[in-house]
Amino acid sequence: MHSHINHACDPNISVRHLEQRTALARISVIAQRDIEVGEELTVTYVNPQMGLYERRQGLLEWGFGECKCARCAQEEQDPTRQTKDAAINGDRDLERELKAGLG
Repeated sequence: MHSHINHACDPNISVRHLEQRTALARISVIAQRDIEVGEELTVTYVNPQMGLYERRQGLLEWGFGECKCARCAQEEQDPTRQTKDAAINGDRDLERELKAGLG
């Protein structure tokens, strides 16, 4: 049911599963902050404490594509964030190459 709610890296709601024993389980939606009239309800599909690159990578691995939510767009414009993410990205590329080479 909650998979019909769109993702944002700074969500305004969270979802709780009340009854997990049946396929017809109910969920509770809990506001994480004040929600404006007409504002879209959003949840996060990744750990919001991760950095920009890690959040985007996690979403890509699940097939969601690159996140363009307001938080990601804002962090993408931060020059200090870009430097940090470039270093992390380089480390991740090296990690992938090493793992691929070692089988």
